[in-house]
Amino acid sequence: DVTNRDECNGMKIDYAKLAIKLAGGIEILRTYYYNCLPYQQTHPTEEESKRFAQAQKFHSALKALPRFEVREGMLVYLYR
Repeated sequence: DVTNRDECNGMKIDYAKLAIKLAGGIEILRTYYYNCLPYQQTHPTEEESKRFAQAQKFHSALKALPRFEVREGMLVYLYR
């Protein structure tokens, strides 16, 4: 996601292993990942479309992990 890309130089993270490590030996019933897909205009730019597709792919990969649940919010653009 964006934090990984910007703060960790796009380091590959094994989220299943990370969840196990964070659980510290406690049985994991479910791991939740909360995020939202990036904002897209009504007529998205090529960059917005690419960013949106990459985020969808990332969320799909997480959903495929055992006992992972992705909770997607909705990003709303507030005009000012």
